[in-house]
Amino acid sequence: MPTPRLIVADVTATSQNDLYAQVNDRLTADNMVKSTFLNAVSAREKKFPTGLDFGYVSITIPHIDPEHVISPGLLVCRNSASTTFHAMDDPERNLDVQLSIWPLVTDPGNQIDMLEAVITLIQDESSYRILLHGSHAEVANTLPDVLATVED
Repeated sequence: MPTPRLIVADVTATSQNDLYAQVNDRLTADNMVKSTFLNAVSAREKKFPTGLDFGYVSITIPHIDPEHVISPGLLVCRNSASTTFHAMDDPERNLDVQLSIWPLVTDPGNQIDMLEAVITLIQDESSYRILLHGSHAEVANTLPDVLATVED
């Protein structure tokens, strides 16, 4: 079983599609996702928006079915500017998002546990600040509980 990888990506995306393309390029280069990933994540987001509003901040957790994932892991994507996503609880509402967290699970049974772990983590504002502005080592130190849920 491969150990889940943590990837921290700092990007400069100007739109949701641009963000998806940059994430896809990074994950494809790291051999973590299949060639079907980009189309699948775009289609899923249109059908099931992933924006979450925590009051003090909005994030997105774009997730995809395990059939599009080669290797388990977690991508923390920090965009230099906000990108618009639709809220999970109200698809008509737009959220400005700078941080996206991408679970890469190969076992469908792990998806809900991982999403719950991310939501629990982001409820702590200091954790959010570390994920958005911290060094890669600080980010890694913030995420052991989340990464544990990604394992096969």
